[in-house]
Amino acid sequence: MTMSGQKPWKVARAILVIVVSVAVIFGIGYQTWYTDQLRVRPPDYCPTGTWPQIREGFEVPGHTAILIDTSNEIPAEDAKLAFQRIDAWTRNSAPFLQRLSIFGLPESANDRVVRSFGSWCVPKDGTEANRIYENPVYVEAQFRRFLATLQDVFRELVGREESARSPIVETMAGLVQRNDDLDSIVLVSDMLQHTSLWSYYTMEGDTLSIPSECGRVTEPGRLKTVYVYFIDRGLAEIQAPEWPDAWWRRCLSGVKTEMLN
Repeated sequence: MTMSGQKPWKVARAILVIVVSVAVIFGIGYQTWYTDQLRVRPPDYCPTGTWPQIREGFEVPGHTAILIDTSNEIPAEDAKLAFQRIDAWTRNSAPFLQRLSIFGLPESANDRVVRSFGSWCVPKDGTEANRIYENPVYVEAQFRRFLATLQDVFRELVGREESARSPIVETMAGLVQRNDDLDSIVLVSDMLQHTSLWSYYTMEGDTLSIPSECGRVTEPGRLKTVYVYFIDRGLAEIQAPEWPDAWWRRCLSGVKTEMLN
């Protein structure tokens, strides 16, 4: 074979080596980018809607508001048990990457700013966690810190003096209206609504406004379930032994209700 016959082959081989090298570099770069875009990060470790996350099905399935009724004292035992029930619900029932947000009930129905104590997406163990978290053990530890915030809220509220109002319906309505992704609420409460809308203490209220305000909770159709850790106040004359009672069943018509006790 002549020298001139060898040159085209050498050129072709050189080009092939370059093409393969570029393809390998591109493949490594793409895989690195894909893996990076799959990850979730602080502060809440929630998916942000990147294409790899969507492709792999890593999306926030819904949003749960944990609403702590701050209008009355929460007995220490109830605080302990409520945290245990919520922790168990989070571990056993809440969907992977469900957003949890902690709120405190305002002291007035006119106070539309509900205090937030933080938000997080629920981690789970297993293959999916290993893919979406850079360090699943670290994320689990951080989630425990988030739940510890919930415990701190309970400790803060134990022994709190009674508030003049308990705007449970108004607060739920505000949360539903302000959060399009809200599909469930976890309440720690005696469920004794006490505002001008309706008061369990007087058994009176604004009968014309009740359907409208309850409708702000239910009519958008986004809220699917309300879970309640029910605090029994021992007030048999106004508080039913279990929840929901007839008033709450009417107010939350079409929404699934469940006690966590």
